[in-house]
Parts: sequence; structure tokens; C-alpha cells
Amino acid sequence: MLDGEFAGVVNFEALIIAIAVVAGLILLSVTVCCCYCCYCRKRSRSTPDEEEEQLARKREERRLQSLQRKHERKLKHDEIRKKYGLLQDSDNPYSRFENE
Repeated sequence: MLDGEFAGVVNFEALIIAIAVVAGLILLSVTVCCCYCCYCRKRSRSTPDEEEEQLARKREERRLQSLQRKHERKLKHDEIRKKYGLLQDSDNPYSRFENE
């Protein structure tokens, strides 16, 4: 009978140890998750401001490049119009029709 009582005590002790280990692992994982989430929130709060500034700078650069290309196209079109006599002078808007 001593063996039976000893086996019951050992199994009970093993069960208590197993429950304590599982509870410790759960507590540790919850703590790690909370710390990680807090770190992510702190980082995500500062990141959008930097990202917004970067996007605004890129948007402004694209707008300036677009304006520059628009100006270059206008100059090129004006040269072509001038070459073929299609550019209207502010002095005489009907000068194109004089040759006809």
C-alpha cells in the first residue's frame, strides 16, 4: 500500500508543478505581448508624422517638377508656333492673316 500512496502523491506533485509551469508561461507571454504592443504604439505614433512629412515633401517635389515640365512644354510649343507664324503678337493679333 505504500507504493500506491506514494504514486498518488507523486502524480499530485507533478500535476501541481505542471500547472505552475503552464501558468508561468501564460503570464510571461501576456507580459511580453503587452510590452511589445506598447512599444509598437509608441513607435506608430511617431512614424505617421514622419511619414506625412515625407509624403508632403514628395508631393511638393512632384508638383514642382510638373510645373517645370509644363513651363518647358509651353516654351517648346511657343517656339513651334513662332516658327510657323502661329504665335500671336500682342501688338497685332491679326498679323498671321496679312500673308494671305
